[in-house]
Amino acid sequence: MAKEKIEENKSIKNIVAGMDIDAIVKKAQGNYSKADKGLASQLSTGATISKPTEDKHFIKWTSNDFWQELTGIRGIPLGSVVQISGKSDSGKSTAALQFMKAAQDQDVLVILWDSEKKFSKSRFDNKMLGDSSKLLVVNNNTITKGAAMVAYYVNAAKEMNPDCKILIVWDSVGASLNSSEDKDDTEEASKQPGISAKENSGAIHKFVKLMSKYQNRETGEETIGALLINQTYANIGSVGQVEKGGASIYYLSSIIVQLTRKGNLTRTKNGEKYKWGITSRARVVKNHLNSSDESIAELELVVSAGGIQLSKDVKSFKDIQGWGATSSEDAEVDEDQFTDAADEGDE
Repeated sequence: MAKEKIEENKSIKNIVAGMDIDAIVKKAQGNYSKADKGLASQLSTGATISKPTEDKHFIKWTSNDFWQELTGIRGIPLGSVVQISGKSDSGKSTAALQFMKAAQDQDVLVILWDSEKKFSKSRFDNKMLGDSSKLLVVNNNTITKGAAMVAYYVNAAKEMNPDCKILIVWDSVGASLNSSEDKDDTEEASKQPGISAKENSGAIHKFVKLMSKYQNRETGEETIGALLINQTYANIGSVGQVEKGGASIYYLSSIIVQLTRKGNLTRTKNGEKYKWGITSRARVVKNHLNSSDESIAELELVVSAGGIQLSKDVKSFKDIQGWGATSSEDAEVDEDQFTDAADEGDE
């Protein structure tokens, strides 16, 4: 009878090498106090691991269905690095601004590292309906100094409110200078090609370290997310575009979305043609957070001063967020621009 009981227990429990797997986990978790319950939960079996599923685990994209339809997730997961890349004028900074506005709506503190020094408070406040007075901004274009300034902000905020959630936005990686280029006695570009990659890697590792440092030790919940805006270039001998900044940034990013500008959207006012937006194509090149068997490979977008929308949701100029209705007397718009996606080729 005793032998049969043992065999029955083995069939119920997870036994490896004569040991109960769940008992091993519990014993290892016993090294942590109740205050470190969140850390203890990081010791588990593969069967208990799950990806973020609740709204509180994300800085949600709230404007429309673009982000979730493309990536399969709700926004930027706290505890992760997300990268949006592309060539100039493809919608990267617009996407960043929309995430920043969404973060503010969710009472998330936003730290903007504006290394390109092109942030427009007028656009953010008036078109995006954000609040520039509530942004923490780093106006420095050098990698090591800028990353340190971001960390100073994070540490200061966490001292004031350990439970606050933070979104770090670096716009942009490719435009930041390395320590060699930042020297006062030189006007030349760095002659050490690897130095930017090394310092970029150090900056992202600093963000990841901050995420780990300020993870809630009791609940295990993450409190910091990072969004990198980056440029791409054509790598000789390979197909497609490659992100700047070195391989480490690619490896440390959980999601990478590439944007490609396809063409301009224009309107005619008083006999003159004005550009008011672009069409762009979004493509996921890396996604370690979507567990579905398949996902959308590409989406067509309309990008304007008011933000990003799915092309399929824009039937006329009146559908553009941030502009409102425009009378036909002061502006004429070719409605075919919205249905044809104005494909002028990659630039």
